[in-house]
Amino acid sequence: MPHETMKNSMRMRLILIPSGILLLGIIAAIVVTLSNARARIASEIDSGLNLGDHLIGYALDDLAASKNPDAALRRLRDGLSHVRHIEVAYRAQAPETGQEPAKPSPFDPSAKARSSAPDWFLHLFEPARIEKSFPVSIGGERRGELVMSSEPADEAAEIWESLVFLTALMTAISIAIVALLLLTARHTLKPIHQLVDGLDRLGRGQFDALGEIRISELRQIGEQFNRLARTLARAEEENHLLIDRLLSIQDAERKELARELHDEFGASLFGIRAAASCIVEAAATGTTDAATKTEIVSRAQAISALADAIQKQNYRILDRIRPVILHQMGLPDALRHLVSSWRAQHREFDCDIEIPPESLKPRPALDEEVSLTSYRIVQECLTNVARHSKAKVVRVAMDFCAGPPSRPGEAAADATEAGPSLRLSIEDDGVGLPLEFKFGFGILGMSERVRKLGGHLKIGNGARAGAIVEASIPLGAPAPSA
Repeated sequence: MPHETMKNSMRMRLILIPSGILLLGIIAAIVVTLSNARARIASEIDSGLNLGDHLIGYALDDLAASKNPDAALRRLRDGLSHVRHIEVAYRAQAPETGQEPAKPSPFDPSAKARSSAPDWFLHLFEPARIEKSFPVSIGGERRGELVMSSEPADEAAEIWESLVFLTALMTAISIAIVALLLLTARHTLKPIHQLVDGLDRLGRGQFDALGEIRISELRQIGEQFNRLARTLARAEEENHLLIDRLLSIQDAERKELARELHDEFGASLFGIRAAASCIVEAAATGTTDAATKTEIVSRAQAISALADAIQKQNYRILDRIRPVILHQMGLPDALRHLVSSWRAQHREFDCDIEIPPESLKPRPALDEEVSLTSYRIVQECLTNVARHSKAKVVRVAMDFCAGPPSRPGEAAADATEAGPSLRLSIEDDGVGLPLEFKFGFGILGMSERVRKLGGHLKIGNGARAGAIVEASIPLGAPAPSA
């Protein structure tokens, strides 16, 4: 993965591609210089030999006519020692015939600068050595001869020095260009990193705008991003307002419906039962025959049974819409009753509830909205457990904490910073949440209820198995909505 990231990195491409081109340019310059080296050395040696040939010819003519041959010979030696690309040596005449001729001695070895090129470079381009002899005669007497030979070291040293200079110059330029590319890439890619960070913040629900982008090609992208962030922030705010309004309307409608069911529907049912009782009483004391009495009693009993069924259904509707038990018993006992009823309906589950006794931990006062939200969270979680979890054991826990609610994954705050909070935990040992879990309306409603009260809701998989829902709700005044 790191190798793949580096391979696909824009920064690496901006640096490596020009660096590769510069390296190829340096190699091409070296290859061109070396490929022309032999022809250049041969041309310079040929020019030097021609020049030496003319100089030696003129000098020998002057030497023959000179009144001081020795001084003329010394001047000839000094002059020829400065001619480039050739080496001239003087070979004296052997004193006796048949004796091995004397070795030529160079005119002035110190006059020739030592080649700065390495030996392997000289051997690589050294051409075939060319020698040419010029007899030296003074007063018709032969004194010896001048031996002129080719000397490629001077030209090879020039080629080597130019090659080193060119390579060093191009390397320095390449390093400077790469350094500038690094700085340019860092400056150019900075807005892209800002965009990536901004998108990451958008994913976390933070709609902060980006700072000013000075690169003209990316400025428009930054402006579009800021417009998108503002739009999402406005949509998020409107969404929260709509959900808050929806929940408020829903609770108000349920409260009104509960009142109507209690006042109207309950009274009607009571009347039905009263009428049925009268029929039974009249039938029992009347003078009609036995068959009529039996039918009246049967019908009255059917009416009474129907009224009982309607009244039970009415109670279940009332409990589902607005749990009366919350007002009658309070949240802890209402949760115990809810768990007990759920356990009776789902005998395949083992459901336990843990609430610390009031004698061990005093309970703060709970307002209606906190109690209703807590009750609905437990009710929704138990419904989801029965439908989806495939669990065996369910654990419901409620506790009161002295400190304020903390976000999932954060340490609990100091108790002195804010008021107490209510903690709820519903955990099962089932299959847990799927990888691509999406919130439904029930969980969304729980989340928005808790958020409206200024609390936090965490939904995920437990440490061992199954799913876990944790809610933390402050017990002070609810936080103002957006």
